[in-house]
Amino acid sequence: MNYKTEEAISVSVIVPNYNYACYLPERIASILNQTYSDFELILLDDASTDNSVSVLEEYRNNSHVSHIVVNEQNTGIPFQQ
Repeated sequence: MNYKTEEAISVSVIVPNYNYACYLPERIASILNQTYSDFELILLDDASTDNSVSVLEEYRNNSHVSHIVVNEQNTGIPFQQ
């Protein structure tokens, strides 16, 4: 796996999404603003038809974001990713 840091990560936080672009900034900010900082953030999108992917891409360079995974086809099951 490609982590942005060389240190071992003790917590992985996964944010699944489908068509909730309007809530993503608040959801992600809530995670990033925690006092605990030894975590990686994995952002998932299940082929949203709104601007969710654009919102997720805004976090690509955040040091906590290790993966952004966008399905090309909706699975209907976010955790299948």
